[in-house]
Amino acid sequence: MGLFHRRKCRVVFCVLTFSAIFCDFIQAIPSFTEFTFLLEPSDLVVSRGEGATLHCSAQSGSTSPKVTWVKDGQPLDLDANKNVWSNGSLHITDVQNSDRGLYQCMSSLPNLGTIVSRTASLRTAYLSRNFLIQPQDLTIYLQDVAMFQCRGDGLPAPNVTWYKDNSVLRDVKSNIRIYPDGVLEINPVEFADFGTYYCQVENIERGRSSRLAKLEQNGNIESLKEGMAPSFVITPLDTQIQEGSSTVLFCGANGRDHLGKQPVITWLKDGLTIDFTLTQGRLQMTGAGSLQIFNVQKSDAGTYSCRPSNMEDSIDSEATLTVLVPPKFLVKPVDRLAEEKTDAIFRCELDGAPTPGIYWTKDSSAIVTSDYVIEDGSELRILGLVPSDAGFYQCHGNNELGSIQAIAQLVVLPNGPISSTDSYQFFGPYSSNGANLPREPSDLSAAIISKRFITLRWTQPSNGQVTGYSVFWKEQGSTRERMLNTTHTEANIPRLKPDTSYEFRVRTVNNYGFSSNFARTTVRTDKDVAVPSPAVDVSAVPQSPSSILVSWNPPRQPKGQITKYLLIFSEADSSHTSQIEVTDTKKLLRGLMAFREYTFHIVAVNENGEGMSTREISAKTFSDKPSEPPQNATLETASSTSLIVRWDPPPADHQNGIITGYKIRYKTRGASRNGATVTTDGNRRLYALTNLEKDTEYQVRISALTVNGSGPLTQKLWATTYKDDLDESKVPDAPRRVHVTTDDTSIRVSWSTPPPESKIMVRGYILGWGKGVPDTEKRHFGPETHVFTIKDLLPSSEYVITVKAKNNKGEGPPRYTTATTTKESVHESVLPLMPPVGLKTQVLSSTTIVLMWTDTTLGVNQMVQDTRYYTVRYRVATNVESENSRYWYQNFTDLNAHIDSLKPNTRYEFDVKVIKGRRQSPWSMKETNRTQEAAPGSPPLDLTPVPKENDPRAVIMNWQPPAKPNGQITGYLVFYTTDPKQELRAWVVDGVLEGDELSATIKRLTPSTTYYFKVQARNSKGYGPLSETVIYKTPKADGSGGGQINPEYPQQIDGKIPPHNSIPQSPKPEDSGNSDGRRGSNSEGGLPTGIMNIIIASVVGATFCIIIIVVAVIYCKRRDNEQRLKRQAQQNQQSPLKAKGQGRDLKPPDLWIHDNMEMKNIDKGQRSESTLTMSTTRRSSNDYRSMDDLPPYHEERNEMYYHPPSDHEERERFLPPRQPNPGIIRPKATKPLMISVDAQPPPREPIAMVTALPNGALNMDRGEAGMLSRPGFPRTQYNMQYTSGGGPRVNAGDLPQPPPIQAFPVEYAYKRPAFDDDDSSSLHSCHDDHSFSSRSIGYGQRPPDCHSLGQGQPMAVISPGQHEFDGYRSLPRGNRPMRSFTSPNPHNYPKPLSGVHHHSTPKHQIVKPQQSPYKKAGPPLSAVPVKPRAIPVIKPKAPDVVLKAGADPDIQKSESTEELSAEMANLDCLMKDLNAITQQNFEV
Repeated sequence: MGLFHRRKCRVVFCVLTFSAIFCDFIQAIPSFTEFTFLLEPSDLVVSRGEGATLHCSAQSGSTSPKVTWVKDGQPLDLDANKNVWSNGSLHITDVQNSDRGLYQCMSSLPNLGTIVSRTASLRTAYLSRNFLIQPQDLTIYLQDVAMFQCRGDGLPAPNVTWYKDNSVLRDVKSNIRIYPDGVLEINPVEFADFGTYYCQVENIERGRSSRLAKLEQNGNIESLKEGMAPSFVITPLDTQIQEGSSTVLFCGANGRDHLGKQPVITWLKDGLTIDFTLTQGRLQMTGAGSLQIFNVQKSDAGTYSCRPSNMEDSIDSEATLTVLVPPKFLVKPVDRLAEEKTDAIFRCELDGAPTPGIYWTKDSSAIVTSDYVIEDGSELRILGLVPSDAGFYQCHGNNELGSIQAIAQLVVLPNGPISSTDSYQFFGPYSSNGANLPREPSDLSAAIISKRFITLRWTQPSNGQVTGYSVFWKEQGSTRERMLNTTHTEANIPRLKPDTSYEFRVRTVNNYGFSSNFARTTVRTDKDVAVPSPAVDVSAVPQSPSSILVSWNPPRQPKGQITKYLLIFSEADSSHTSQIEVTDTKKLLRGLMAFREYTFHIVAVNENGEGMSTREISAKTFSDKPSEPPQNATLETASSTSLIVRWDPPPADHQNGIITGYKIRYKTRGASRNGATVTTDGNRRLYALTNLEKDTEYQVRISALTVNGSGPLTQKLWATTYKDDLDESKVPDAPRRVHVTTDDTSIRVSWSTPPPESKIMVRGYILGWGKGVPDTEKRHFGPETHVFTIKDLLPSSEYVITVKAKNNKGEGPPRYTTATTTKESVHESVLPLMPPVGLKTQVLSSTTIVLMWTDTTLGVNQMVQDTRYYTVRYRVATNVESENSRYWYQNFTDLNAHIDSLKPNTRYEFDVKVIKGRRQSPWSMKETNRTQEAAPGSPPLDLTPVPKENDPRAVIMNWQPPAKPNGQITGYLVFYTTDPKQELRAWVVDGVLEGDELSATIKRLTPSTTYYFKVQARNSKGYGPLSETVIYKTPKADGSGGGQINPEYPQQIDGKIPPHNSIPQSPKPEDSGNSDGRRGSNSEGGLPTGIMNIIIASVVGATFCIIIIVVAVIYCKRRDNEQRLKRQAQQNQQSPLKAKGQGRDLKPPDLWIHDNMEMKNIDKGQRSESTLTMSTTRRSSNDYRSMDDLPPYHEERNEMYYHPPSDHEERERFLPPRQPNPGIIRPKATKPLMISVDAQPPPREPIAMVTALPNGALNMDRGEAGMLSRPGFPRTQYNMQYTSGGGPRVNAGDLPQPPPIQAFPVEYAYKRPAFDDDDSSSLHSCHDDHSFSSRSIGYGQRPPDCHSLGQGQPMAVISPGQHEFDGYRSLPRGNRPMRSFTSPNPHNYPKPLSGVHHHSTPKHQIVKPQQSPYKKAGPPLSAVPVKPRAIPVIKPKAPDVVLKAGADPDIQKSESTEELSAEMANLDCLMKDLNAITQQNFEV
């Protein structure tokens, strides 16, 4: 139980420690505060004297925010009548008129900010004395329709009750219907329904009665006989209804035609007849002709027309249905975490009807706009953040149905930028090595200075690789500073103020961080002309179908005396612009066209010239009756009883509104009365008049309708019905003749009818035409059309034209003719917009050109205030004009453009145009310029060696110019060497000074020698990249042999095959960085900087947690051991005999260590086959042989065996070992921990020790080569005495090994390390037992003499299971889950006798390190500064517990040896693992 509680104590301690560290780490990360409203106030309507409660409740985690209230924007004073409840709600006990207003609750958190709720209105109930609508007198005929309407003015909306002759009227009769909207309908009217009617309106405040209305009978019977046109008894009213509700548009009409029929009511929406079969029952006709709409949707909004019509006439009445939608968020602002000097942008988009108004608040106060805080509708931009900008920002939206709000928090961080405005990210510097940081840029200056922008330019620092630049700027004296990131050596700073000084700072960034210093400069923008600012409060209100009143207020900054205003206006779709000079601040524009949209803007003028223009506003004049009749009206006879009328709408400029229908009037010739009238809807173009008399001539006239009435009638159209129907059993003949009249883009075609004597019915004509071939296009016409103009044709082109007649039987034969259009004529047209002028270009670098231009429509200040933008078009300039040239396009909102990513030393052609709404200008005049040169961007191509005849010591190198010269090539450099491992500066250089020379002769070479060649191009800006390496072997002295060598199939060089990767290749642009293949922070192909920061932070945190756990474990162990030793001492004092016997008969327990450090006993048969032996005994250098005498070795499956040495094996190279199992994570090769043994005194008496059993070998019996596990460490608990005869000590685990199967060579590159002088003396303490001292895997018969250590070169003990990483040796780790540290022979193998070893056990081998000529030496393995790279000689400090003779008798042996050994081994392994993890994570 004690052990369980101790382990529990350790676990709890570790968990608490880790939790504390984790909490500190989390608290260090900036976070957002959850702060929102649970309840917000709603609109209320109450009677005076009653109570009202406005609810409000806020939440912020576990904190209770403070809640206060404001009324009409002012803090609310609380008194006995007003109090705030504990949850934040406001209760008003006695509501009076003074309490009416707009209320908001505010919730605050200390040191964080304040939020404000949506706005809620508190209104008191009322009922006005005046009615909105009262019933009116009606005089009608029996069986007509009577409708009365009543509507009161009150809050809440009052209910309506109807009375007839002072009695409440109930809708119990079938002809009486009372609507909830206050409409009374009687249909049809009976004699008993005549009388007096009135209505009473009532709400919670009071009730009121309307005037009396009389319903009387009409006694004019003569009008009924003649027929009457329709007349309204009630017309639809403009209605506003909330989405999802239901409403009724009321309409009723009377008027019997000469046939005695009541008018028929038709409903139209936006000029089109409503098809009720397609509305799925949502729209229905109800009552006498009213339109009822259920579940109103947003799409139902529009103009509705009620059209009663009969044979006499038709009339229209329209109403607008407005669907109200409460505001709702489409895009809410989100919390932002931003750095100082950066920009923060909040977006907020709302939907609703009418469109919700948007305003912003910060900490409950309205946003105050400035040059750095810009509120642009749905977007709030805060430029150049400062700490005071932090807080809670709210987007508020409201319309007629209410208001909503959304909250976003802005946290301003003090350090470097988290995100950039460019296409890459910057992270804070993470390198403490200042040598790796870049220098600041040099030569910072202003390349272009304008009134509202500045272009900066600087020079890249010479040291190190640069990944980008950070540019900071602020107005001189301001605390707000802005920044941008760029990868170029120039930056364009837009939207500056004229005549203002700005401070600029630029610093460099690379993979190690920011430059420590800034490049600084101060620049002042150019002065602006002192002209007025824009006029304010511009409005345009239509007054009639032909007039609009425009008004404005003077500018806030007149900068002098305002002499006049320029009112500039135009039609929205017209290219013509008008300008009027006005001295007042308003102007009534007359003579405008009806139902047209006009745009207006105002420019104030002072003595210095025209000022800044206002933003454009628009207004539309009222609609009117059509001013022109329908076009192309025709009338044709269809049969003996029917006529067909065809027409086109009036010209667009004369429609004066939406065409809601067409009125067709027809009568027979000589008829005294007006005849009959038919009304169609607005989308009809044909109508058939039926039920006519045979052989009768009819007159037809057509007029167009708008909501304002009918327009003028067309000319009279005459047609006679057939006496008998014409023959239609065969197709008609061809027209008798066809005549054409040509123009440059049109042909007028006229034709005659087929021969009349044929008496075949013609129902129409088909006109066809095509360029060179007939009937490419066709057009159908009625029988009355004989003229048509074909438009949009090509000039100087021949067209084939056909005309044929048709009827129901089919199409008749065509009549052919040809016509050729004339040459193209020049038509002068008014330009929509004037193009920009004065286009200028300025070259900044090899990839950047700045454009500037002037817009003549902006005035002298040249500042864009409206929605116009500019499109820049550019391409590579060529001497030959080609339509296939590729253009690039970019849009800009300023009068300058920064065009980058251009090609060096390339001539470009630029032009620009302005676009404003749907209008745009032509392209401006073209401007060309050439970018600056740059160093060659690609290496020379096709490097080829050619032997020189009769000279084996010379070679001719040929090549081609680079694909990207980026300028005029001024020369080439040829590099060559015989040792490809040399650095480039050690290669021989042969220069070619002329850029047009593409060959060089290399002389005085050595015959029969392999050379490596590269070529590099240069121009005036520098050197380009090196070409690929070409390998060439010179011929022998007699001229035989030699030639180019393919690097993919290398020849033997001095009997050895160099690996392909040993040949230095030219670095590619994308491969720049570390050349040793490691993933470093400066390797572009490695991990991103941010990921590396996260990994390093995680490793450091994990290491710190492990250290805390280890310290806690050690503390608990020591405390438990002290208590246990005290208890054992007391027991030994009480029973010494028992303790002595226990100490003499003690048998070492079999300890097994599980991978998770849990101690368990398992079967001894589950033992690894290799042993890691470690001895810390000092040995004499005279006991060992020289390493030069040892034979070579091989490796097969990580096992070593001997074989006789031979000459060819001295040159044998070793291949890399097999790659590890992909399921195992292999750490990088770590530096071994060098622990000096000098601090340990040499043993003067025999030492008893036990070495570790296999704990680091590979699982060879299962074929799991390369599997790594924790290395073994020696256990030191028991004393094992050796004989004084000096026989060899038998190490635990000296077991037989299986013989090797096949040798795989392994390469070494070790050098001898330096030894201290005192090391040799310390080695003379080696005993005669010849215990082997090394970190070994394998089992030797007899180790080398220890006295030889230190005399020759250092030893490398080659053991099974070793692996190679980057040229160094690392000890393998076994993958056994459990290991024994105490059982000397868990597999029960026969133990070897003293001095005799098993014949199958291979010896340990000590091999002299060999330096590979093709392997690059890595970093040293120890912290000791050793110049030559040396084998890692590991001298660990002995962890064995050594008991000397004459030890202190007070120290008693522990009775619980198994428990103590387990805990010590556990602690030992933890410390070793911690050491290994630390080395791996922080090794450079």
